Amino acid sequence: MEKYLIRPWVGKDYLNGGVFGKKVLVLGESHYCHEVEQGKCTGCCVENMKEDCHSQTEDVIEEYLENYSGEPYQQTFLCFERALAGKELSEQERNKLWNSVIFYNYFQLNTTGPRKEPNENALKLSEEAFLNLLNEFLPDVIIVWGARLYDKLPSWDGHSSSLKVEDTTDVWHYNINGKDIPAMLVHHPSSPSGKSWPYWHQFHRAFIGEPIFGEKY
Repeated sequence: MEKYLIRPWVGKDYLNGGVFGKKVLVLGESHYCHEVEQGKCTGCCVENMKEDCHSQTEDVIEEYLENYSGEPYQQTFLCFERALAGKELSEQERNKLWNSVIFYNYFQLNTTGPRKEPNENALKLSEEAFLNLLNEFLPDVIIVWGARLYDKLPSWDGHSSSLKVEDTTDVWHYNINGKDIPAMLVHHPSSPSGKSWPYWHQFHRAFIGEPIFGEKY
């Protein structure tokens, strides 16, 4: 994982497809530094990140799975998992679902707050790390949280398509080591339009299918 300043969460069943039977990469945007607002940031927004910043994605998912407290960021994960599954999940089902995917925040340097634009250095570092991620884990599909992130992703001579269900959403296709990897745009699950998980479930169902929560996983 030394290829990443902020390591991805890699579910233990990701490689065998878990409840989806597919290798699913969920792509968020960024972490941000809470200490900036208090005037005591110690370097996690720049290249000399603190050691505990490298595990923050893993820490966030582990905290969500072990100790749901209703924090706004946790509600985002809750809304998204319901959009994937098309229903409210039990604790056991939740663990199976998140252990079936990779979750990765694209930007490799923390921003100074929510909805803040990353700097040019962060863009370069993030593109290199994203390419490493795709080559290392070769997902079957990618789900991209939000148009702002989707529009900033590298194109790498890929091609576009669309997925039509009730409405239409954009899909970008990467070619990595001869493998076609489609990346579907969904509205960020913290946004008002992204919180409608029954609506977004129809896209997830068409894109990756229904999860199967059996005894196998």
